[in-house]
Amino acid sequence: MRGTLLPVLDEFAVTFRVMHGFSSASVVNSIAEATSCADRPLIVFYVGDYDPSGLYMSERDLPERLSRYGGEVDLRRLALTAADVMDPGLPGFDAATKRKDPRYKWFVANHGTRCWELDAMSPPVLRQRVRNAILAEINQAAWEHCAMIEAAERESLRKFKWG
Repeated sequence: MRGTLLPVLDEFAVTFRVMHGFSSASVVNSIAEATSCADRPLIVFYVGDYDPSGLYMSERDLPERLSRYGGEVDLRRLALTAADVMDPGLPGFDAATKRKDPRYKWFVANHGTRCWELDAMSPPVLRQRVRNAILAEINQAAWEHCAMIEAAERESLRKFKWG
């Protein structure tokens, strides 16, 4: 996912954290501590599989643990969503293949018997969705003002004669 999202993340200087599986208590606690004194909640855009672990992580595990540790986080699942998996062109698979996952029964009770991997989503569609979500949070006038200042500073450095 890092490679897929990198162009958008670089454009907006957005941090990306890969979570292979469930995060350790120390990682979640460090996020909670970093946000506990902030003026507003940290906005986290979550992209992940539509399967027992992927959905449980974004719907239950992370929100509950961050709250328990005192974190101020607004976690928003961008993909895969229930709307995404309604697309007949998105290849899914039987949830029974995830039967050994401890969250399997929770998933079937809450989300049905089909699963989808994030990798099945079109990379350009995913990039655009993340880009739109970031843009929705940006004060466009302030962003453009900063970009203008940065361009002027770069031009000034370009013209500067060293030594």
